[in-house]
Amino acid sequence: MTTTSLIATRGCHNRCGFCYLATDGLRMPYRMREPEQVVAEFLADGQPYAVFVDNNLGSRPEYLRALCHALAPLEKIWSAAVTLDVTDDPTLVREMALAGCTGVFIGFESLTDENLAVSRKKTPRAADYASRVRLLHEHGIQVNGSFVLGFDADGPEVFERTAERIEANRLECATFHILTPYPATPLFHRLEREGRLLHRDWSRYDTAHVVFRPRRMTVEQLAEGYAWLYRRLFSPASIWRRRPLDWRAVAPYLAMSYLYKRSNRFWHLLIRADVTHAVWQPLVELTRRRHVRFRRRLAARTAPVGAGSVVSAGV
Repeated sequence: MTTTSLIATRGCHNRCGFCYLATDGLRMPYRMREPEQVVAEFLADGQPYAVFVDNNLGSRPEYLRALCHALAPLEKIWSAAVTLDVTDDPTLVREMALAGCTGVFIGFESLTDENLAVSRKKTPRAADYASRVRLLHEHGIQVNGSFVLGFDADGPEVFERTAERIEANRLECATFHILTPYPATPLFHRLEREGRLLHRDWSRYDTAHVVFRPRRMTVEQLAEGYAWLYRRLFSPASIWRRRPLDWRAVAPYLAMSYLYKRSNRFWHLLIRADVTHAVWQPLVELTRRRHVRFRRRLAARTAPVGAGSVVSAGV
């Protein structure tokens, strides 16, 4: 898709108990580069699309706002990982859209507030997910939601419930992870004390294998439910149910969905022929031009009225 991977910040304001950033002894203060440096790197690679590989680009809202102001004149597009609290201020979401943000990766983690609290995840309540996703969609920003399966409050019903919520909120993409106790994290220490670790074969501590005994389901149920969720969410029926409400976004969304998860044979052919970039580049450029047009419409119909609110100009 692009050779432009950027790093503007390092670290995260969260220290979730299951995250590697919570590893014993790890000290990672949040660090930020000058926005002008980031812009120079984006321009130097000559690509229309960049991926920010930061842990959390939105940990310092005012920095993200300054970065957006620097990126906006480029008329390029980009995506990044942020936490859902970036939607606390709708004017910041607007700035992201006007700066070229077309997609965010968000760790929702769980639909159960109990799981979020135990994990020390600083995030809006699960009941607020829908309105916040809607805010991102209204600003032309696609959402790749990340969900962790196997928390202590999760039973066998968590898989279908998660799928239904993803489809109801029309998340363009979803990524699933089996809860994994990385060594020296608070989660690892707790499960070790409780005698629930199955083994220490670190090669399987990859969020795709069950390496502990879940509390409310069997190991087999967790493994099977994880696989079922991927089959469900990337089935043609689910892809269609999650299509955007804006008819202008439906065709690009369908193309992305089928190319992303349902075209493995096609990708293998492109890679062997060394034409991946040549085929993908026109699609990326088409997306960039479409987003530039959307930005102009967005700028025309909305205007910021102080932090935390946006009003419609009725256009």
